[in-house]
This record gives sequence, structure tokens and C-alpha cells, in this order.
Amino acid sequence: MSHYSLIDIPFNLRHTCWFCGEPSFDLLSFPKSSHQVRQITHQPIELPACKECLALPSAGVSESIWSFRDQIKHALMNKYAKHLGIGLQWTKEELEASEFHGAILEGFGKSAWPMYEIAKERVEYTGWDLAVDGEPLDGYDESCGYEFNGVRYLSIQACIEYHVKAMSLDLVLLETLIEIVGSERFAYALRIAELNRNVSYKERLAIVDEIKNQEQDKDDLRALNEAEKSSVVLPLVTVVMNEATAQPEAIEWAITHSCTTLESLIEQEDAFFDAFEHLGGPTAFALFDGLQWYLAARRDAVWCEESDPNDEFWR
Repeated sequence: MSHYSLIDIPFNLRHTCWFCGEPSFDLLSFPKSSHQVRQITHQPIELPACKECLALPSAGVSESIWSFRDQIKHALMNKYAKHLGIGLQWTKEELEASEFHGAILEGFGKSAWPMYEIAKERVEYTGWDLAVDGEPLDGYDESCGYEFNGVRYLSIQACIEYHVKAMSLDLVLLETLIEIVGSERFAYALRIAELNRNVSYKERLAIVDEIKNQEQDKDDLRALNEAEKSSVVLPLVTVVMNEATAQPEAIEWAITHSCTTLESLIEQEDAFFDAFEHLGGPTAFALFDGLQWYLAARRDAVWCEESDPNDEFWR
């Protein structure tokens, strides 16, 4: 039978839920079953948990207490999505200034922000560093999940579903927008979804088409700018040295490819010959040889300043 070790608990947190910070007088055993011990990445442990976190559902077997915590946080966010949505749609000042009429609405105006703050504190609570008998517990993987606005979600899909529920958004619209603009621009997609909450099928298609066209226009403009950059011919001149001659086209290739040293030229040798193979082997080799001597000479700062007529283009 596996032995479950009680984690080290700071004295001032001895009655605090490690998951959400609420008062706690119970312990959670992780994993829940001793048969699951082989499936986790650290020793089995016990830690304080409030009754609500103890009762929250979790899917499958988590490989660590941290991934289990992420599931608990996800369940809390789903349960209190409407409370959390208050802070996403209003500021405290806006709520205080709102003129809600009627007993129910007036009550909402007074209690809404405290409800949001309580839910937010629980979701954002991180607990203390885990240790057993003074030895830190290893196994936390920060790369898992998806983070947005300082909150870690189980996945990008979990983040989407949470915001849809909290802000009454169109799920299909937000999912499609994320597919188009990418998860790194979640805030942009979210803003569009906020502005188009109650849309018909036809309206949704129109919005999606418009965003697709905008993104395509950006891609086309970016490609055009890159093409213009690559077509710019620097006013370089031939550099004649005792050992060899460096031609302008070879020097320009080195500048545009950030090839500033002999070492970087050797690393990009194949790319260089690919770029000049149309000139034929002997010519390409002559260009490469001249560039080698040129980069070797540029190791001398005095030579660069006094003898390299193209020095200004390297800065």
C-alpha cells in the first residue's frame, strides 16, 4: 500500500485550501486511488483543500498535482463563469455609476463586483511552493496548457469556452476567428467576438469573410515589403585586396544575410552557392573566395574604417 506524505504547510496557511485559498479543514489525497500512484510523476501526497474543491469533478488521471490543480481551476472557472464575466464586461466604477432599478437589479449592482473579486481571487490563487519534509516537490511543467491575461487554462479550447460562457459570446465565431488569426492574437479575436455577440448565420459568415480578407491583405502587403527589400540594390563597390577581390554582389549577399564573420559564412556556404549557382561554378567560387578574404580583413576595425569603402552599409 502506498504511503501518502502530508506536504509542508506554512503555519499561517494551515487552514487554507492549496487550490483556491478558501478556508479548509479537509485534506485531499493525490492521486485519489493508490492504484494510480504509478501514473504520476512525483510521490503521493496529501494537502489542504476546501469542500468545494474536493467535490469538483476532474477528468481522468492527472500526471501531477499541478495538472490536477489546472483541472480544478478549470472547473472553478466554468462554475463561476458568470461571476468572472462581470469583471470582463464592466469596471467597478461603471457598476457603481450604473442606475439599476428594481430590487433585483439594485441588488445586482451592489453585489456584482464583490462576487467578481471573490471568484477572481480563487481562480488566480497559486498556493505555496510544495515540499515534503523540507524537500521541494519536483514535476511542475510550465509549458503545459494555454495562458491568456495571466490566467492559465487547460488548453486554448478551454480558454475559448470559458470566455464564451462568461461573456455570452458566439462559440463558432470565436473558434473560427482564432483559427484565422492564431492563438497568439486571442485578444484581437475576443474583441471582435465581443462586438458581435448575437449574430445570425449569415452575419457570422460575413464577419469571417471580412477578417479573412483583412488577414490576406496583410499577408500580401508583408510579402510585397519583403520582395521590395530583397530587390533593393545597395550602392556597393568592388573591394580590391592583395589576396583577392570582393565583388559587390557577394558583399550585398553577406550584408542581407547577416553574414558578418568567416564562421557565419562557412555555416551558410550552401546557401551562398545556391544563390549564385546560375553564374556557373568557377564564377560562384571566385565570389565566395573573394568574400572570404574580405570578411577576414574586416576583423580589423582599423582596416574597416580606412580601407573598406562599403563599411557604412555594415552598421
